[in-house]
Amino acid sequence: MDESEGLKGSRTVQRSINILNCFTLEEPELSLTEISNKISLAKSTTSRLLDTLVQNGLLQKKFSNSKYQFGYKMYQFGRIAESTISFEITELAKPFMKKLRNEIGESVSLYMLENKKRRCIARYGSNQSIRHVVSIGETLPLEKGSGGKALLAFQSSAFVESVLKTLDSETIRNNLSNELTIIQKESIAMSLDERGAGVNSLASPIFGLDQEVNFCLCVSGPSTRFTQIAMDAIKNEVKINAIKISECFNAPKE
Repeated sequence: MDESEGLKGSRTVQRSINILNCFTLEEPELSLTEISNKISLAKSTTSRLLDTLVQNGLLQKKFSNSKYQFGYKMYQFGRIAESTISFEITELAKPFMKKLRNEIGESVSLYMLENKKRRCIARYGSNQSIRHVVSIGETLPLEKGSGGKALLAFQSSAFVESVLKTLDSETIRNNLSNELTIIQKESIAMSLDERGAGVNSLASPIFGLDQEVNFCLCVSGPSTRFTQIAMDAIKNEVKINAIKISECFNAPKE
């Protein structure tokens, strides 16, 4: 293969990547014209690239409106990346979680954003007889509990709005929206028995390289013992540990 063929091949790959980058949570479906305009490429060339991506399962074309969306291969790739990243951050976070549990005596959990829920992927339970219990693998809401709010506060405005509109009243939506703004500024979320289980909790986001938030560190305990005064006393410690985990997670890999 000569140099010109290599350059042509590289250009084709880059154009295909540009097409995939057009799709977002806000725009999961796009027409040929929309994609062509976004990447400033002729429709004929864009169409050929789209056909190749469809043939390889990276995109699929909807029969109802002829728009394109991610295909099954992207779902498979996402699952592989999700399992790899969640395993990596779990191993990085465990020493900090265990140390935090031993120091404060309450349960410490690691949550991962999953669709519009949060999933517990690691946990060190309190050694005390009365404790808050969450199973690894259990899913919980984003709109209730400190762990959910710590994740929700750092998602896109469209994502947040899609969650807010599921809530029962405008007052609840406005209150949560205002709270999310504060969480963004302080990087700490608090919950006082929001899920009606007699549980209070604190959570802090874990930031990725591009400041995205897909994980959070959470401390929880029974409201009779883990009071607001107790939470106020340790919230900086929770935040500092989340920062340390973020730094480890984003450190260059050898």
